[in-house]
Amino acid sequence: MAEDEDPLPPDGDATTRQLIARLDQLEDVLRQQTARFYAIERRLGIEFEPPRPRPRADQTKTGAAKSSSTDGESAASTLHSPTPEPPTPDSSTPDPSKPQFSRPDPARDEQSSWQRPAVDGEARARDFRQREAPPAPPTPPVTARDSGGARSVLDIENIIAGSWFNWIGIIAIAFGVAFFLKYAWDNQWVGPTARVVLGAAAGVGVLVAGEVVRRRGLRQFAYVISGGGILILYLSVYAAHDFKLIGQLPAVALMVAVTGTAVLLSARYDALPIAILGLLGGFLTPILLSTGRDNQAGLFGYIALLDAGVLALAYYKQWRSLNYMSFVLTLMTFVGWIGIHYAPPKLWLTIFFLTLFFLLYSALAIVHNLMKERFAWWFDISLVIINATFYFGVSYQLLDDAGYDAGLGSFALVVSAFFVLLYYAAYRLHRADQLLVYSYLGAAVTFFTMAVAIQLDQHWVTMAWAMEGLMLTWVGLRSDTKAPRHAALIVLAVAVGHWVSTDARDFAFSAGGGLFIPLLNRRAASCAALVAASAATAWLYRQAVGRVEESERATIITLMILAVSGLALTLLSLDINDYFEQRIARLAGGTAQELAGALGRLENTRQFSLSAMWTFYGATLLVLGVVRRFKPLRGVGLLLIALTILKLLALDITYYDAAWHTLVFNQTFVALALMVMALAAVARSYAWAEWIDEKERTAVIPLAMAAANLLALAALSAEAMGYFERAQALVVGESARWGEVARLEGGKQFALTVIWTLYGTAATALGITRGYRSVRYAGLSLLVFTVAKLLFVDTAYSAAPWHLPVFNQTFASFALLVAALGTIVWLYARADEIDEDERISVLPCLVAAANLLAIVGLSAEAWGFFEARINQGAISGLAVVGLRDLHLAQQLSLSVIWTIYGGVMLVVGIKRESRLLRVMALLLLGLTTLKVFFWDLAALDRIYRIVSFIVLGAILLAVSYLYQKGQQRTERATGTVE
Repeated sequence: MAEDEDPLPPDGDATTRQLIARLDQLEDVLRQQTARFYAIERRLGIEFEPPRPRPRADQTKTGAAKSSSTDGESAASTLHSPTPEPPTPDSSTPDPSKPQFSRPDPARDEQSSWQRPAVDGEARARDFRQREAPPAPPTPPVTARDSGGARSVLDIENIIAGSWFNWIGIIAIAFGVAFFLKYAWDNQWVGPTARVVLGAAAGVGVLVAGEVVRRRGLRQFAYVISGGGILILYLSVYAAHDFKLIGQLPAVALMVAVTGTAVLLSARYDALPIAILGLLGGFLTPILLSTGRDNQAGLFGYIALLDAGVLALAYYKQWRSLNYMSFVLTLMTFVGWIGIHYAPPKLWLTIFFLTLFFLLYSALAIVHNLMKERFAWWFDISLVIINATFYFGVSYQLLDDAGYDAGLGSFALVVSAFFVLLYYAAYRLHRADQLLVYSYLGAAVTFFTMAVAIQLDQHWVTMAWAMEGLMLTWVGLRSDTKAPRHAALIVLAVAVGHWVSTDARDFAFSAGGGLFIPLLNRRAASCAALVAASAATAWLYRQAVGRVEESERATIITLMILAVSGLALTLLSLDINDYFEQRIARLAGGTAQELAGALGRLENTRQFSLSAMWTFYGATLLVLGVVRRFKPLRGVGLLLIALTILKLLALDITYYDAAWHTLVFNQTFVALALMVMALAAVARSYAWAEWIDEKERTAVIPLAMAAANLLALAALSAEAMGYFERAQALVVGESARWGEVARLEGGKQFALTVIWTLYGTAATALGITRGYRSVRYAGLSLLVFTVAKLLFVDTAYSAAPWHLPVFNQTFASFALLVAALGTIVWLYARADEIDEDERISVLPCLVAAANLLAIVGLSAEAWGFFEARINQGAISGLAVVGLRDLHLAQQLSLSVIWTIYGGVMLVVGIKRESRLLRVMALLLLGLTTLKVFFWDLAALDRIYRIVSFIVLGAILLAVSYLYQKGQQRTERATGTVE
């Protein structure tokens, strides 16, 4: 080209050399900036594959010149290759699927530009001219999302008709051929030979049809057809062997041939579906053509050959899904055969095939992962675990049933040794695959511990595993090796599982066993070993600061502390339970009633012991979690306290009325009191620990206080109810004393009302004085509930015959509640901490409620006084006239009370300038007026009617007078008097 022929300045010209070097440096900077732009585009998700630059004609012509100089050759090769991708901070290995760019080294660039050996100017200039700028970014390819989104109706039609129907059709044809041949045989249409020949001809014909279709370009249709042909050939060969047309050796040879054909076709077409259909057909063959006769050697020999062929194909084509499918199908076939045909005489042949399949699928990881140095997936690890578990579990069961239990420990030891060899091979060949290496190690340790468990006594097994886990932890920390530490976790987990599933059950109290002593038994000994090993493990990790990753260290310490807490709690609970089971089992003598009482007392004491222990344990864990700043421990403590509260409310409180209880000094009340104190301690600890997260503190403290108050209220209520119900139980059955039962019931309701009123008032007062809105509202809610109870339950005893006027429980309940509401009104009116909006909304409700309760209380007292005398008179045979007078006096008393109360309330409202009181008074007086004119006028006798009207009139006149005087004073003050 023309530019190759341009004269070059002499090599000795320093200016030219400096200019070329500066241009080199400028080009490097430009390439670096372009690489950065590509990196930014990649992070934004708009990366693309930059095209390789095509060599220009001048580059071809100057190839000889570049090869003559080492420096020029390296520069050209660098410039003419795709620019490598700059490494990111979190990645040291480039991704070959993405464009690669290199980040220029400033030191190297400076060396290449200024300090590298000089070459002739022509070569340098020619090298410079050959360099080209990085290619312009190509337009990103249009994706399916950009081009329109959803597939068209035509695409869906093609998928259904061209692909789905293809698969369904070939599977249907294969099944149809199989069922037709069996039907033909059952009806004697064709003999065995004809049947097999027809099947083989059909299979070969389908294969030929598949090849013809493939050559015509219908590739997908072709490999589905070919898979169906493979399936039919499997059926034919197995049928020939089953009908004794060919012996076992020819059948095996033909099966190998069919499997080989499937392998070749799959490889030839590069079609996984052919392999899948061949696999399914191979496993369905013995099922579809089964005659019910057992041929164990032939069946499993055939399955083994089939598995070998499929696994070889999977290895060659890297179709890992075939491995998993063949394993699952093999497992299903083996389980089905054992369920139908297994018998003890077939033990060793069954063990042989089990071992064969186990070794076959164990070799997968060696071939696919170790030899090829590929990293294992979780599917691979799952295959290893399931394979080993199935092999050992089935073999163990078969050998144990056959009476070979003495050698089962040695069998587990052999399996462990096998996995030790696999671990050694994995560590030597591909130690970077830590997932596979540790999986082999875990399997080896697991089977070794199982061997120990099988050979030793149960509780010694747990203790041995606990010590083994501790020693592995120590070795792993001392050698700074993860494998022993991780194996230790597996061993400790197995030890805990063994203790829970075996020791806790086998060493529990039994009626036929010896003396059971809590904490001094074999179950406690093995648990103590576990607790000690877990605590020591936590201590070792606590000392390993800087030698273990902080995340691993914190996680293991947390797990060990939680394990220690859980094991200790479980052991204490089991021993308490078994101690009382032992005492219950030793109950003897006495009447049935005495035995029932003793049994109930022991059960109550057992529940109390468990609740007390759980309460103390949970509170201790939570306080330790607060003091030690250990959040998981706090969480476990809170969870245990919550469970204990549920137990208290569901079980312990049901003994509130037990006959052996005394007031306050009984198990139920003490258990609830202990929980209240524990919750108070929890709230106090959280309030003290200001370093705890504010969200956690604001959530736990209110919940703890609310739970404590609810439990305290429940304890007091249950104690009051239990006291009166125990007293009632003493008089039940004595017909002459049923009045005493009602009196006790009234006393119980009065006690509950007093408790709830005092508790609600105290809570509301505390919330007002301390500024706790939630506490105020909780107290007010309790008072509302108490008011409802008072109106619907306590008023039913207003006419009780044992009541004295005013001095009785019902009137005292009303008076107490009115006084409580008045106290709260007084506190609300004077509390500066209360928001004005809340004060304005709450105070009128409280005033109205107090006055309504006062009216209802006075009315109930008057009504009850006369109702009791009416009932007494009816019983004693009082004359009708006397009863009528009592009814009239009852109505008159209501009118007088309402009138007087309305008048007094109106006067107070005027004096206090309270519109609410005045309105309530007017409403009450209006109601009284209606009653007098519409009820008293018609129902009362003359004297009662006169009194009613006179009192009402006097009160109304007084009210009118007061209102007019008030209006007059207002007019004088404003100067509007006429």
